[in-house]
Amino acid sequence: MQDQPTSPASVPEERIESASEILRALAARPEPHIPFGDVVTAAGSRVHGIALFIFVLPETLPLPLPSASGILGIPLLIISAHLAIFGEASHLPQRVLDLKIPRSIFVAIARYIGPMLQWLEQLSRPRWGFFVREERAMGILCLYLSIILWLPLPLVNAPPAICLAAVALGIIHRDGMLIAAGLAGAVALTAMLFLVGEWITRLAHWMLAFIWK
Repeated sequence: MQDQPTSPASVPEERIESASEILRALAARPEPHIPFGDVVTAAGSRVHGIALFIFVLPETLPLPLPSASGILGIPLLIISAHLAIFGEASHLPQRVLDLKIPRSIFVAIARYIGPMLQWLEQLSRPRWGFFVREERAMGILCLYLSIILWLPLPLVNAPPAICLAAVALGIIHRDGMLIAAGLAGAVALTAMLFLVGEWITRLAHWMLAFIWK
């Protein structure tokens, strides 16, 4: 009896390792500094998403990571700009791949954010493919949020970081709903910054008028 050909529908899909699994594996490694090229290898085709996600996570919550912004901020801008220009299928610049990230960052992320990330991953799934396919537009959005993240404004780091983390997680899991949520958050954040700027401008004009009256 001949073997029946296997139909495409009966072939199991290749399992995609989740972001929380990748982070736990990196946190369990013995070396004190982990080359970012190893992170890229673990991420596979979702390299921009996992790269953005790892670099922005310490900005979303007050983690005990001294000088985290100085270590992680510049790569956010480089990766976002690279995604906007070249798309998701391109390789990251060598200067990013050569970076060595302290293992303590992965340990802190896995400890403080891991449980919440696992819960979120249970709700995430591939959907809203239109947003997922717009790779360069996602890169522009990520670049915009990265620039806001670097503005010297008090108490403004967390909102753009959370929006950027949502977009990055959407890229990793091909979840357009998460990307749309990050976009909506970016629009709301822009409106808030505009209103705050207008209020500060009016206050400055009032103070100058009062002083020179």
